[in-house]
Amino acid sequence: SGRRNWNAAKDLQRYRHHYPDLIESESEEEEEMWNLSFYKNEIRFLPQGLLIEDLLESWWDNYEVLEENHSYIQWLFPLREHGMNWRAKPLTCQEIQAFKRSKEVMQRFARAYQLMLRFYGISLINEKTGGLKRAENWAERFQNLNRFSHNNLRITRILKCLGEMGYEHYQVHLVKFFLTETLVKETLPNVKRSALDYFLFTIRSKEKRRELVHYAWQHFRPRGSFVWGPHDKLLRYRPCSTKSQLHQKTEDEQETPGKKCDDSVEEDEKQSLEIEQKAGDAADLQPKVSDEDVKEKLSECISKGGDGEEEKDASFTQQEEKDLNSETEEVQGTAENDCTKESKKRKLDANMADAKKSEPLKSPTDIENISRNLGECAI
Repeated sequence: SGRRNWNAAKDLQRYRHHYPDLIESESEEEEEMWNLSFYKNEIRFLPQGLLIEDLLESWWDNYEVLEENHSYIQWLFPLREHGMNWRAKPLTCQEIQAFKRSKEVMQRFARAYQLMLRFYGISLINEKTGGLKRAENWAERFQNLNRFSHNNLRITRILKCLGEMGYEHYQVHLVKFFLTETLVKETLPNVKRSALDYFLFTIRSKEKRRELVHYAWQHFRPRGSFVWGPHDKLLRYRPCSTKSQLHQKTEDEQETPGKKCDDSVEEDEKQSLEIEQKAGDAADLQPKVSDEDVKEKLSECISKGGDGEEEKDASFTQQEEKDLNSETEEVQGTAENDCTKESKKRKLDANMADAKKSEPLKSPTDIENISRNLGECAI
């Protein structure tokens, strides 16, 4: 539609800010922690559910049951907000801490995550980092994802719960996976809008969220219709992290610039606080340009005379063109310096040669030689 879903933006801003309007009682006993009891294999999920161990074993690769049953997902991935299943209990802060203290519980949570990944046609290839890849039966499972849109809501819930349980690094890989499949490989067209409106903004880390917004912008077409971040800052954005897992590029000896970048991040966030409260976080990105962005935008400027409407949508303002020109001069600086040095050397050689020619003649022989040369030139 070319417009951002601001209801989604507000909802996810509330999640990222840890539900500032939510008040919880601090006198809860562990026996009243329904979600924790379920994960301890003490109670069945409601209504008409199973113990979690039975679920994880009997429903593994049972895709038909996982698709048709709608009661289990809020128990497997509880949140601090109510969902469609009113028999499920909202997650509490005390429960979150109790989850993290129990090795047994967290192991079951990891298994539940892998259960749903397989249901969506995804394989977890690194339990430490959260790295993902397509499963062998990805084509079949992707078809199911494109067909049943309620799975988009489930994925949003899973992403939120990962953040609550301390698996933010898992969040990043899952969002990046869906951005790649929807924008780059275009295998999940019916998931694309949810990936941009919802999945992308479950990331609480501003730095990682901005990297993902920039990645989405790079692959979104037409680029001029991208509404999930400001275009002027997207043009000049460069990741702050020197060890970015998303870009996988090392930047040696960049400690001082990195610090400056962090400072600018905080300044941008303060300026955009009022906007976030009204309409959700617009994912401000900090103004820095990479050499690749300069080259890419120069090529777009050159091809403006062509036939693409996308190029017209992505046209730059005069100020942006000015910034691009200055960045281009920086990129070409080294080459120009080399040319200048070579030019100076040639001029020096020419001057020395002229000096030699302009020396006073010392003998008649020299005069004869010059006359002979002039005669040959005239001929």
